Amino acid sequence: MKTKFTSSDSSILGSTIQAVRKSKGVTQEELGRKVGLGKSSVSKIEKGLTHISAEDASILLEAMGEKLVLSATGIDESPVTKEQKARFITTGVSWFAEENRLSFAKAYQFLLLHKGIDFLESSFRYEQTLPRAVVLNDLTRICANNGGHL
Repeated sequence: MKTKFTSSDSSILGSTIQAVRKSKGVTQEELGRKVGLGKSSVSKIEKGLTHISAEDASILLEAMGEKLVLSATGIDESPVTKEQKARFITTGVSWFAEENRLSFAKAYQFLLLHKGIDFLESSFRYEQTLPRAVVLNDLTRICANNGGHL
């Protein structure tokens, strides 16, 4: 599947291709010949007027001895999800504190040190659907597996 970049991404990518081309002393015509495009097509790509795929951008850059590197950072959580996660973690720490007769601060420090907070964050979507006893059992097990014994 060849997914085309959005217009803003194409514009940024086009500018990058142009900067690389100019730094290498390559004309639009020369680059076009290397990849089977006309000068006007290269010009449109550089100006962001043509939406290109990652594969096409990679071909253009590789023709000039460079590589296209893309990275994905994931999808940001919505403010509602962040709030739900924070509430769940707070609740989990409170349950753990009550169960083990600790202050909230000591329970939080213990869970933080022994990967309990990491566990609650990473498994929030599943753990929030479970009963209190199961969440506490999971937290105790995760902490024990990471050197935490009460």
